[in-house]
Amino acid sequence: MVLTAEKEYMNLDEVAAYVGMKRASLYNYIKDLEIKTHKFKRDRHTYLAMEDIRRIKGHKEKPWIAGEDER
Repeated sequence: MVLTAEKEYMNLDEVAAYVGMKRASLYNYIKDLEIKTHKFKRDRHTYLAMEDIRRIKGHKEKPWIAGEDER
């Protein structure tokens, strides 16, 4: 999947494909990392911000940092 500079949000299906995981795993990352999801008017999909998508991808690639507190 190619990301363009102007894309700020991706829906959960796009995120799962981009990161390389199933939606169930994605939901676990969203919960564990306390990521806020976004919904927009007249759209039934749920979206994540690119910053949060990069965070999920980083945790997937380096799972040993997942237990550390980022605050």
